[in-house]
Order: sequence, then structure tokens, then C-alpha cells
Amino acid sequence: MTNDNVERGGCRFTAKKTSDGKPLVVMELFHETVPRLAGVTLAFEVLSGITLEQTRDLVEKINDQIIGVIVTAK
Repeated sequence: MTNDNVERGGCRFTAKKTSDGKPLVVMELFHETVPRLAGVTLAFEVLSGITLEQTRDLVEKINDQIIGVIVTAK
């Protein structure tokens, strides 16, 4: 991995609901520091049966452990 192809940015995760009420984990970048992801929403579906409250608990744990995102161009 060369540094020319690597972009780093701070991020956090939030719990949201889809229009049909299903919970999602959404990654939000700080200060748009990764140009390749500008204008992109990155969301993760959770297993069916997981409640929004459980998703919020998961997001809290993720935010305690993950501080950023690394994007590498191929």
C-alpha cells in the first residue's frame, strides 16, 4: 500500500431508520476529508430482528473502538 493511494478521514457511526422502519448503521465523515467519498452515504444493514435500540448500542460500541476510515485506490 503506497501513501499516494491512501486517504484517511475521521468518522463516526449513527443509528438511523430506513423509510420502512428498518434500522441502519450509517458512517458519517468529519470535515469531508476523503474526497473519494464526497457525496456518498455509506450505510450498513443489520440483521432482521435487531431493534433500533440494539443498533444504537452497537453504534456506541463501534464509536468507542473505531476512529477513522482508510480508503485505498486500486
